[in-house]
Amino acid sequence: MFELWRLLGSPAKGRFAAALGLSAAAGAAGIVLLGLSGWFLTAAALAGLSGGGYVFNHLYPSAGVRASAFARVLTRYGEQLIGHDATLGLSARLRPALFEAEAGRRRGFTPLPASDLSAIIDDVSTAEAGFLRVLSPLAALGASVLVALGFAFAADGIGGFVALAAFALVGFLLPWQLTRRGRRNAQILAEKAEGAREETARLVENAVELETMGALSRASEGVRATLDDWLDLRLAGDLPFQRLSVLTGMAGALTALFLVWRGTTGEADLALSVAAALALIAAMDATAAMVAILNAASTSARAAQRLVKRLERSEADWNPSKSKAQVLKSLFPIEAGDLVASADDEAPQIGPVSFTLHAGEVIQLVGPSGGGKSTLAETLMRLHPTVSGRLSYGGVPAERLRLASVLAEMAYAPQLPAFLPGTLRDQFLLAKPDASDEEIETALFTACADTFVADSPRGLDSLFTETDQPFSGGELRRIGIARALLVRPALLILDEPFAGLDPALAERLKDRLSDWQKAGERSLLLLGHAPVPLPGCAGSVIWL
Repeated sequence: MFELWRLLGSPAKGRFAAALGLSAAAGAAGIVLLGLSGWFLTAAALAGLSGGGYVFNHLYPSAGVRASAFARVLTRYGEQLIGHDATLGLSARLRPALFEAEAGRRRGFTPLPASDLSAIIDDVSTAEAGFLRVLSPLAALGASVLVALGFAFAADGIGGFVALAAFALVGFLLPWQLTRRGRRNAQILAEKAEGAREETARLVENAVELETMGALSRASEGVRATLDDWLDLRLAGDLPFQRLSVLTGMAGALTALFLVWRGTTGEADLALSVAAALALIAAMDATAAMVAILNAASTSARAAQRLVKRLERSEADWNPSKSKAQVLKSLFPIEAGDLVASADDEAPQIGPVSFTLHAGEVIQLVGPSGGGKSTLAETLMRLHPTVSGRLSYGGVPAERLRLASVLAEMAYAPQLPAFLPGTLRDQFLLAKPDASDEEIETALFTACADTFVADSPRGLDSLFTETDQPFSGGELRRIGIARALLVRPALLILDEPFAGLDPALAERLKDRLSDWQKAGERSLLLLGHAPVPLPGCAGSVIWL
């Protein structure tokens, strides 16, 4: 956990330290409250029995009881407030870093699989809970035990050593041994949980198809059986820890009785013995949580280690280090010689293809669906490593350039562009955060999207939600083209930009894209099922 925290730059260091201090103070205040209350009541009763009740000073002890109760409430509230705030600060640093690392090393535009996403979410939740379920309770428990032992030794030296032995045995030694023995079961349980997660994710992803085939009920029963096996194993693994909890309570009660007996026989101060007995019962009760703390520590540590590995692999394997990378001075010409591309190690290979793309030219990748057009375009964007052949930008081999330097010169508009919840203006600000409305409107005009946006009731304030998008599919595709145009790329890659458009609108979009290209040192890469002539644009067609 600490390695993960340091890897993120040690966020909220002061707040975590303050929360730990408050946790310890809260644990100590709770034991002081019980111990002082027990001493006060017993001492007052003994003074009354001896006839000296009228001279017994009850003001200071009662003030101490109230002060410790007040301190316990304040420190607990402060620990929860500051501890949760610090944990949220860690989360605010961890989650974006994780998804950035995942995006940085993924190939192409393939989304993160549901099973991987579920695993990340589980690991993040487990690692983040490390403070709230491990460090904070451990600080409170340690302070509670120290204060309880202080009461025990103050009452009786022998009783203090008995209490110390009891804490060492049932509070630390047995939980540690039990946790160590249970690591194998914990590993099996984690593997079962992973299998159940993957089965559940597959069921959710394919629910519609399974229902269509009449197989949803059968698949659901299979997932239920897997989850039941996991639950049975978890319950069986919890049984030894439940027995230890009972043993801890018995040890606390017996140690408390021993101290009271020492006090009643005159071997120890009776009032202090009662105070120590109450303090020990409370501290031993808190010690019963040691198993849960050790288990949480183990699971949090494993989750944190997995997250550290994900964060350390934050870049694609084919991305050169910053120290070895060359500077990209010009994107053009883009040269491919016998280039072979592939979506992954197991996917079919595309190519070989050879071409040279200069500024002001158009290249069209033409072929059937599944023919590799998108994969080859993603390879040109450096989102895949080349399988073989040559690929260079401005005379610099692709393998010597950082991915970001190449991507900074390109923009891509897919057939099905993605939009996040927010306004239409927000979608454009994702591409260019400082874009003005005038720049957005210019991009919309070039993409032939200006008219329907202007005619919509809210214009640039049209709202996108998780379940509703305010424009049709063809209109969303042109909005995607406008968003790509907004960044003024040197190379604009468009996937089927004219598909589904009526002839007049398609011709108008061709004219405007041609005008955009001629206005600067820009090139177009078009993906399609058939060649599309662009007026006044020189270029070539690559058949796949």
